[in-house]
Amino acid sequence: MGEAVAEVARVADRLRAPGGCPWDREQTHASLRPFLLEEAYEALEALDAGDLAMLREELGDLLFQVVIHAQLAREEGRFDLAEVADRLAQKLVRRHPHVFEGKAIEGDVLSQWERIKKDEKPEEERSILDGIPAALPALFRAERLQERVERVGVEVPAIDLPIDIDDERFLGDLLFDIVAAARGLGYDAETALRAANERFTERVRRMEESARAAGRDLSSYAADDMRELWEATA
Repeated sequence: MGEAVAEVARVADRLRAPGGCPWDREQTHASLRPFLLEEAYEALEALDAGDLAMLREELGDLLFQVVIHAQLAREEGRFDLAEVADRLAQKLVRRHPHVFEGKAIEGDVLSQWERIKKDEKPEEERSILDGIPAALPALFRAERLQERVERVGVEVPAIDLPIDIDDERFLGDLLFDIVAAARGLGYDAETALRAANERFTERVRRMEESARAAGRDLSSYAADDMRELWEATA
């Protein structure tokens, strides 16, 4: 397996070398950005379709994006594919002490993962929202933001729907209708939700700052105190 990945790295090096592919030679990290996104979405499409043959193909294309970015970084004298793999392995081992060190899980696995992840940064730079890319599609990012804060006890206010939702179809139709309503008002639903995500992110960061000022971690607040903190940071 290692030799196969090394061969892909050699291919990338040859494509970028003098006499290689003109298109590959002119690429930069920035110019390759849309291709990284495209390949990730195509891999998701294969997953959604349950097509493992297609998934194998798309994962290969996604792997090449990792390899070509590492090749560019190697040419810049920054890092190479081996360093990418090595740092990944170290991180996975560090964040799974219950597997590699025989330690008991503290709380649940996800909460433990977040605690270890936070400890990897200086205290003043830590946030429970770290690692959620701003470039994610707005709806996907909204879900990730809400999941992350709920892990530390922040309750995200939700509207009361007029009827019970008993399947995804109703919810999908509702979201579709919201998009239509936004268009009718002259707004872009994606842009509007991105703005809402940013407002939510800033509010959570204010909550974290308030907790730090009080010498506490946000996860230490009881439900009632958390709600008061939420209201105080509006």
